[in-house]
Amino acid sequence: MIVDPTLELGTGQSSWEPLPEGARVELIHGPQGGYHLFARFRQRQLGGDVQVTFRVFPSGGGEPLNDPTDRIRVLEGRGLIRTSQGWESSSALLVILVQVRNPAEVVGRSFVLEANVTPTGSGATATTRRTITIIDET
Repeated sequence: MIVDPTLELGTGQSSWEPLPEGARVELIHGPQGGYHLFARFRQRQLGGDVQVTFRVFPSGGGEPLNDPTDRIRVLEGRGLIRTSQGWESSSALLVILVQVRNPAEVVGRSFVLEANVTPTGSGATATTRRTITIIDET
């Protein structure tokens, strides 16, 4: 695994929103009863065909709230757009929090949101993470 400073983590349902360290991220109650977060990423040097996984876990350590093996493949024109700096996810990616049954379990608490991006057909993975606080203001 490599840590690549050209991998940037973001959020935003309808457009890119930067995700600085310590950001507040909205917990979304999905129409099917579950909970998720919106995540996006920008990257350079990994190409236009990548696979991304996310992990959300307590900042003090512990088991992930999502399924960290849930892999999303995006390609240029199909979930990935080319920008002047590289590539960016063209829409929000859902990070489904399968372990969350009630907002009180996570709201106001600190978690780490991690993105792992791997070029399809490669073993090299770029990783970035941010500490976030989950909020519920909608």
